[in-house]
Amino acid sequence: MNENEDFIESIEIDQILDCIADPTKIRVVAKTNREPKEVLPYICAEIANSMYKRGDESSEGFLGFSKGPKRITIYDSGKIAITKVDNEEEARILVEELKNRMNETYRRRDQIDINKIDKKVALHLGPLDVYQYLPKTNCGKCGEQGCMPYAIKLLNEEQKFSNCNTLDMPKYKGLKETLEEMLKLSGYEV
Repeated sequence: MNENEDFIESIEIDQILDCIADPTKIRVVAKTNREPKEVLPYICAEIANSMYKRGDESSEGFLGFSKGPKRITIYDSGKIAITKVDNEEEARILVEELKNRMNETYRRRDQIDINKIDKKVALHLGPLDVYQYLPKTNCGKCGEQGCMPYAIKLLNEEQKFSNCNTLDMPKYKGLKETLEEMLKLSGYEV
């Protein structure tokens, strides 16, 4: 690859969906033209509130971080998920910013120390953070009296993520994916 060439030439928006966490917003799914896994550790080293999970034979790696209320996840495969986006125009701007960030970081990668990324403090979750991404049906299928007790026990590792069968319903897919990512970023087994 030529030194002046872009590492990522394009990012295409594949889907614009309703944001489950905030019904007044949208969520965006996009895809890079090539796998960005080579640059993700370097981006993690530069963004204070980011977490990077290295991929292995059983799971894909990803970089997650917040930009204000938005949650951005970039997967090794090139899939990008962004939640709490105001509108399609903002989505296009965010995607362009991500492309520029990946290219700029890739060009400067020799100057970035990635040795400390595995020591970064995990995202701290509280029960309200988890509750926000639960169905809030208080169905009791998990064995708890409601979604808040489930959230508390999940964080105390007295409950399993998979015990909330309601999250498996198609209408809760976005909630489940977001909560699963947040738990992983916080160091929980999912």
